Amino acid sequence: VLIPFAAQAQMKEGSGHDSKHGKGKKPAMTEDKMHSGHGDSKTDHDHQATSIPKMMPKHLDAALAKYSEEAKFFIGITSKLKPVAINKIHSWVLQIRKPDGERVSNAKIHVSGGMPMHGHGLPTSPRVTKYLNDGKYLIEGVRFNMTGWWELKFMIKSGHHKDKVTFNIIL
Repeated sequence: VLIPFAAQAQMKEGSGHDSKHGKGKKPAMTEDKMHSGHGDSKTDHDHQATSIPKMMPKHLDAALAKYSEEAKFFIGITSKLKPVAINKIHSWVLQIRKPDGERVSNAKIHVSGGMPMHGHGLPTSPRVTKYLNDGKYLIEGVRFNMTGWWELKFMIKSGHHKDKVTFNIIL
């Protein structure tokens, strides 16, 4: 199950996540400004810091289920390859729900990411290849070519809702 019980309860209770999300945020990034992690980091980035961190943050959020940045969606992600191996093409399943728990079946999803400490994007171009029902989407073409801190970033658009989420993966 991609969405933990506590998160489902939080979603059903409407636990006030609006109070800490979505206020004072920059407008959502337009699709024409997104990329796969390549290019000039000052002019062509997708919510990645303009400077390369020298070390991994002490309290890095490694959760695989969480609200998107503006709390428009609750997203869970699971690798189909266990354990995740270096230099193997593999797939992930992304599950998307609205804050009220309703499954999202009509999303357009852009995948990007990379290694924040190295300043480069993913070595492949993963993409959604199939809707699996129940708010789940198959992401294929993921490959990590070295150990370390990776980010998988998703820009999600469903109807008039658009938001993004970043998952930190440590290999």
